[in-house]
Amino acid sequence: MNIQRLTESFKDLAKNRNTGMYAFWVHRITGIMVTVFLFLHIWTLSAVFRGKDAYDYAISKFDTKFGYLFQYVLLLAVAIHLLNGIRITMADFCGLTRSQKKLLWISALVFLVIAAVGVKTVLW
Repeated sequence: MNIQRLTESFKDLAKNRNTGMYAFWVHRITGIMVTVFLFLHIWTLSAVFRGKDAYDYAISKFDTKFGYLFQYVLLLAVAIHLLNGIRITMADFCGLTRSQKKLLWISALVFLVIAAVGVKTVLW
């Protein structure tokens, strides 16, 4: 995607301030975040090939407050991406395009439950 198309997309977002447009952009951004994490995860786990000490050192980097916060943000990104993907799939394959706003609010409610449980589990 070139810079001009990206600029046009952001102008579109500024003009069309509705929940569907925000859901579209959040889905794209969380998809990128999950992809970046996947590469980081594979890189971290590849330390196992350098021995037990290297693996323990690589994993210990995430056993900090920052690591727990990073895991929580990852949980939120995966949850948003998953729930929005399920919503899109249901709307497309089940013929629920007229109910997209309701589905979006239901997925937002489920996301809030996941976020609340995640705070308790990951950060405390």
